[in-house]
Amino acid sequence: MLLLKATETNWGRTGPGDWEKRTWKIDTDGTWQMKTTFHPVDGDPENQAEAVNGTLSQEQMTALIGYIDVYWSDEKPDACDGNAWEFKLYQNETVIRHRNTGYISGIEPFESITRLLNETEPDEETEYHRKLYKL
Repeated sequence: MLLLKATETNWGRTGPGDWEKRTWKIDTDGTWQMKTTFHPVDGDPENQAEAVNGTLSQEQMTALIGYIDVYWSDEKPDACDGNAWEFKLYQNETVIRHRNTGYISGIEPFESITRLLNETEPDEETEYHRKLYKL
């Protein structure tokens, strides 16, 4: 059952083949899926997407629950580019907390959640990038 959906949007300068958005869906059992959407490149008519799956360790899951239990601020720092985040917390398939897309720099618990999510991201290049850059 879905616990948290976190979407990172690239508001920086981007070009063909750069990532546009990453969406993590984390279930209550710690399993997760991260889907990355890429800007189209020459010859591609639309954005490409790729998903990877994994499982949070018990330690990571405990930390995530701790971050979720902290008050969620609606504060939005000023910035002109970079990455913005949206968070939706679920209970019984219903959104019980939602923070609209915006910058999170300096705001806990959002920075802690994103650090944990970034720890789960595979280090290797995605299949799409291997194809794009012929790696």
